[in-house]
Formats: sequence, C-alpha cells, structure tokens
Amino acid sequence: MSTELFPAILIAEEETRRDKGYFYENDKRGDAGAIVIQRTSGGQGFFRDAKGLIHAVPVDHAMVFSHQEPTAYGYPPEATEPYVLRYVTVAIRSLAPLVQSLRQEHGSVLRMPGHTGATALFDELFERFNQRTFADRFHEAELVHRLIIELYRAQVQDIKETDPVGFGYDYLRSHFRSPINLKQLADRCGISREHFIRQFTKRYGESPGAVLRGLRLTQAEILLNATDADVESVALANGYASANTFRRAYRQIYGRSPRALHKH
Repeated sequence: MSTELFPAILIAEEETRRDKGYFYENDKRGDAGAIVIQRTSGGQGFFRDAKGLIHAVPVDHAMVFSHQEPTAYGYPPEATEPYVLRYVTVAIRSLAPLVQSLRQEHGSVLRMPGHTGATALFDELFERFNQRTFADRFHEAELVHRLIIELYRAQVQDIKETDPVGFGYDYLRSHFRSPINLKQLADRCGISREHFIRQFTKRYGESPGAVLRGLRLTQAEILLNATDADVESVALANGYASANTFRRAYRQIYGRSPRALHKH
C-alpha cells in the first residue's frame, strides 16, 4: 500500500464531444483515490449525483467527482452544441478531506469563471503537466492545493448575492483571527445587522458572536497545547484585542484560566 501523501496529476486532457452516447458511470471506473475536475468551456455537460438528480454543467462551471462513487456524467441528449471540456485527474491523497468538505458544502457542480484564480491555476496545472514543467513534486502538490482553495473561494464569493447569511458564515470561518464588527459584516453581506443575526442564529443554531467566539477559542486552545507561546501572543493571534478579553472569554467557556492550561 502506497504511503505517498502529496497529490499529483495523473491525466490532463481536453476534448470536444458531439456524441449523444458520451456517458460514464463513475462506480465502474478507475482508482477510488482519484478525483476529476472537469471544466466546461463550450456547450454543456451534465452531472448525475448519488441521488439520481441531474445537474447541468454549463460554460464557466466544473464538475468534481471521484472514481468508484455512485454518480455519472455525460453529454445532454437535448444538446445542440458541442460539449467542449478540459479535465484533470488527480491522485488527491492528503487533500481528500478538503475536497470532501468542498463538495459537501457547495455540491459537485461548481462555479469556475474564466477570470478567477481557480481557472488560472487549473489551466496552469493542465499546461505544466502536459509540458512537464513542474519544478518538482512539491511544486505540483502546492498548485493542486492552491487550486482546491481557490475553488472554495470562488464558491464563497458567488453566494454573496444569493445567500448573504451563508456568505457571512464562511467569512467568519475565514477571518476569525482578524477584528470583526458584526455591523460591518452585515453591511458586507448586504443586509441589516438585526436580520443577519436573526437568520444566522436560526440556520446555524448559534449567534454569529457565539460562532466567532468558538472559532477563536478552539484555535487558541490548540496553540496553548501545541506551542510555548504566551497567553497574550495567543490572544492577539486569534483576533482578541487584549489578553484580558481573551482570558474572560476562555474562563467563561472552559471554567479555568488559559494560563493554568498553559502551565499544565
């Protein structure tokens, strides 16, 4: 059994399909450790998810799937234009949890417009693989990792108009180490502070402030356990204005001083 952790490109190709018989069932294909990112640049493809639901994959979108899962994809029978696509197959390895999280949160059909960082990295991976111009396997793995992160970023930015509360939740998770004002966050989401807090709490079962506090304290506790950083440094590194503010929040949740944990 391979112990290789670094992701690597296995195949990178582009195709133009006009055949109504272009159809693949993924549970009959390849290595379970491989994922495919297949971007539409012309026409349209389709993706059938594990529940049997059909999703269009138009231009500036990509489908993400793994081999040996109960999904399928192909050329829509009703299509009148050629389906122009580019895909990369990746031995995803250590990045599997990240890809799984991306698909669970945003689905298997993702926005991937041409002007985004995700598409630029996708095309760079495609070209470097076919031209054999990766500096080394670490360079290749780094680009794959950055691509998944950029795909995440593209989806979060895309939901700002359609789902401002979801955008706010993702913003908190991405920026919890920075000072965050809920009024300014609600303004960023395009809704009032009161509506944001009400809808956020209804959806996630906690207020934005509670979620933010939980993110900061969880990361702070990890740092206290894993490093020799002092309490003030840990507080500032996780978005607190002062060590005293951090101590009060920590004691309220955990019932003890962070310094006591650090000494232990």
